Amino acid sequence: MRDVIASLPAPARSAAYHAEGWWRGGTFLDDLGDAAARTPGRTAFITWRDAEKREVTVTFGELDAAVGRLAEGLRALGVRHGDAVAYQLPNWWQTAALGLACLRAGAIAVPMMMTLGAREVEGILSGTQASVCVVATTWDGRSPARLLADLAPRLPRLRHRVALGEAVPAGTIPFDDLLGNTSGLLADRSDLLGNTSDLDGNPSGLLGNTAGMRDGRCAPLGRGADEVSVVLFTSGTTGQVKGVLHTPNTQYASTRSRQSGLHDAPYPRVATPANITHSVGMRTNVLLPLVTRCASVFADTRDPDVWLDLLARHHVTHFLAAPEMLNRLVRAQRRRRRPLSGLRLVTSTAAPLPPSLVEPVQEWLCPRLVNGFGMTETGGVTVTSADDPPDWPGRSIGRPTPGREVRLLPDSPDPGEDPAFRLQVRGPSVCVGTFGLRDRRMTWHPDATDGWYDTGDLVREDGRGGLRYLSRVADRIGCPHPIPVLEVEDELLGHPAVADVAVVGCRDPDGDGTGETVCAVVVPDGPAPDLAGLRDHLLRTGMTEWYLPTRLEIVDALPRDDLGKVRKKTLRDRLHITPG
Repeated sequence: MRDVIASLPAPARSAAYHAEGWWRGGTFLDDLGDAAARTPGRTAFITWRDAEKREVTVTFGELDAAVGRLAEGLRALGVRHGDAVAYQLPNWWQTAALGLACLRAGAIAVPMMMTLGAREVEGILSGTQASVCVVATTWDGRSPARLLADLAPRLPRLRHRVALGEAVPAGTIPFDDLLGNTSGLLADRSDLLGNTSDLDGNPSGLLGNTAGMRDGRCAPLGRGADEVSVVLFTSGTTGQVKGVLHTPNTQYASTRSRQSGLHDAPYPRVATPANITHSVGMRTNVLLPLVTRCASVFADTRDPDVWLDLLARHHVTHFLAAPEMLNRLVRAQRRRRRPLSGLRLVTSTAAPLPPSLVEPVQEWLCPRLVNGFGMTETGGVTVTSADDPPDWPGRSIGRPTPGREVRLLPDSPDPGEDPAFRLQVRGPSVCVGTFGLRDRRMTWHPDATDGWYDTGDLVREDGRGGLRYLSRVADRIGCPHPIPVLEVEDELLGHPAVADVAVVGCRDPDGDGTGETVCAVVVPDGPAPDLAGLRDHLLRTGMTEWYLPTRLEIVDALPRDDLGKVRKKTLRDRLHITPG
């Protein structure tokens, strides 16, 4: 992977981004060092450990100490500047600390989702040529440490295996050794939970000027602000997973654009169920607290009841989640309502927001709801406004956020009266390159396209200066006039026998081989519906007949990624559906 990174040209727009303040000379380590020096007792993270049914609070001082010790532990293992350090850990404070320790040690962090299996883990470790990998000993009935030990003979570049938890396999280094045997570094600080006094009574300082940070405090050993510091991975919902290269500055541009939204709460606390090994969870739960000194709340479970209790108990003010999780929270809130008066804003992201979900979220979670669009490759791109009409989040993904540019390219030579456009994005949060894991070759870098990244998404103008999301290009059904997949799915969700649904295209068996038809894949709510009943339901809504499904598949659950996005390629493969 060193060769991949070495081949990257310096972004042509780098000087402009620095001049505009989107990029800077320091890194998140400077934010952490400044917070630890000025307010060491202020809460950085409030974390829930589900297996132990307890909470752990981490202050900025404790986090800074742990990051320093982990960085020393990595160097003691022989990690050099530019080496890749992979980790597959749950939403624990140690996961956040390890990612920052990689930055301090000069390593490139390679975070992996806990849900990845042996094939994907081996592909990532081989493709990034990681020299160290840190995993949990056990998780959700599985043993990542044992899996890693079994893979080790096929990974000659992997010099060290480290495991966090009990019963560490032979040949694996205990995480406490990496941390320097500081098991007493953090105590269960439940006495501080929910107590805003740990904010030092200075809310105005949460978003204060960081110009006094010690730029380059860790420069001799750490990664520079414009150096690749983390490799993230696409969800692979429509194709092969690829590596995405980010720097501290491309990640900072994403966090900076979210700072202004915290001004409306005197003691902001942010939260998202997204994994902190994913770009959304990393930005919200780890990096945003460093930049703003707000506290984040996260958990190692997606149990909606646990999350509602956390939101209520800790007066979370800003919550971000995918529609699938928002739907689960609404259902749990209907069963037992918690007081969520602290919530100032809910942001839906990572997947299309069904219009039918907008009103329930506003009623049961928070009246202020916005809908945003972003990608691992681009960071946040667009978002609706809390001042838009109440139903607008279900009809639009909003306008570009400050500093981002969008370009719409006609998707077909005959777009019709309501054209679809292919969305391209440029801005300071866009990654500095992508590469294939198998051959370790660059697949895109900004200078090849004047900074424009083709998202692979189809959109339309929403009539209010923003965009309406249609679908992924790879998931499009129909040509030259695409079927409005999201509208069909949303109307099907209104059928009483449908708990969940995905619509995919499949080859028309009665056609000439060039056409395609619509397949509805349904998770039933009780007795399974039949195709005729679903079609009648859609016709009663006034839907155009050629939008209607001609094939029905019943499944127990839809395959989703860690953010709740349906893996439609996986779905088609499982059901042997051949795209048209």
